[in-house]
Amino acid sequence: MTKTAPPGRPPKAEQRLSKQLILQTALPIAQSAGVDTLSFRILADQLGVTPMAVTYHAGSKKQLLTDLVEVAFAGVLDGVGGGAPVKRARAIMATYFAYALKNANLLRAILDDVTLMSADLMNVAVELKASTDQLENSDGSNVLVHVLIDYAHGFVLSASSGENNPLTIDDFLCGIDWILGQAAGDVRAI
Repeated sequence: MTKTAPPGRPPKAEQRLSKQLILQTALPIAQSAGVDTLSFRILADQLGVTPMAVTYHAGSKKQLLTDLVEVAFAGVLDGVGGGAPVKRARAIMATYFAYALKNANLLRAILDDVTLMSADLMNVAVELKASTDQLENSDGSNVLVHVLIDYAHGFVLSASSGENNPLTIDDFLCGIDWILGQAAGDVRAI
């Protein structure tokens, strides 16, 4: 005789589902297949629970995406140290590029809805501005920061557009070096 579980909610000790587990399951899906393919049903199937259980822990799809962006870009500037403004700006852009390329599908979602942007991502622009404001040919506003970040976004979208895309971080940094060299008033500043 087979023992069946009683109907209703499982006892608390048997519940293993958490927001953290949902995010750990959802992030690789978003990174590889894109946010449009991410659904509560797919997550529920992978986690062995109901879609309603996923919704209970994750909230809305927008909340799930917001949380995924936060997880994917957490600590984006942790490895970036101080130094000369050009070198620091270059390090910020190189680090941001690596995170953005790995999470290109989430970047696409952010570009579609900027309210998904995390505090760590906003800090990229703040720290980049602090570095670029010290350059000889700085514009004193956000134009240079926007140029650098938009260049990064365009490059990430191009580099992630196909399986055999030849674009590399070295190609990306070549453009960053040129932009920063112009802003520094010395192309040898890098």
